[in-house]
Amino acid sequence: MKPLLASAGVIALMVSAAACDSPERLTYETPVEMAGTTITEEAEAAAAQAQETRQSFQLASGEVEASDLIGASIHNAAGEQIATVSDIWLAAGGGAPMIVVREGGVAGVGGELHTVAFTDASIAPDPDTVGDEPKVIVQYTGETIKTLPKFEQAAADDYRLASEVMGTTAALAGTGEAARINDLILTPTGEARFAVITPDLVSMNQVVVDARALTLAEGDADGSLILDLTAEDIAVAPEYPVE
Repeated sequence: MKPLLASAGVIALMVSAAACDSPERLTYETPVEMAGTTITEEAEAAAAQAQETRQSFQLASGEVEASDLIGASIHNAAGEQIATVSDIWLAAGGGAPMIVVREGGVAGVGGELHTVAFTDASIAPDPDTVGDEPKVIVQYTGETIKTLPKFEQAAADDYRLASEVMGTTAALAGTGEAARINDLILTPTGEARFAVITPDLVSMNQVVVDARALTLAEGDADGSLILDLTAEDIAVAPEYPVE
């Protein structure tokens, strides 16, 4: 059976109604029609031109890489570390994304998992770790954080956690090609607005695409990700530096 794009796929939940249209920095140019050329030649010419004029992607104010947020220390208002960020729950059914926090445990193992709303957390660059993990501050104490809702995942690898999406591959819709999903760029309220991908499984180059293009396949490919973009879309996507 040919894989079908899920009409309400799990990954589509990453961009809830709170996510706005992609900024101008992520617009895809329409290839200009050139007389006397075939469609294939037009696409190749447009891709070549795009490579020469490709823009570099810059994080907007308040945006954060999921890979930086996961593992970050959580502090109370007094500056005391009370927990760590275990993961990002990307929400479902119109729900709000949540920060999954680990209270207790050692080196990311053990302890209890709870959820904290993004609206209850302040996320800012840590002056002691510039370019790395941000600093997360919550208005909770070490005791009150234990009273927050416990996190229990319904099923493993259902792509509702940021860590499940990152590091996986997604098939380009309608082709046999695949791209690697390296990271997600989150808005200040936790929605996955962009995905950082390697367009093929050989190169190290990274580009940024709209996270709404990620959907969950159904049918024989049930449980796998599909990137609903063309090769031409990816050819003009902004570059993202490899750290």
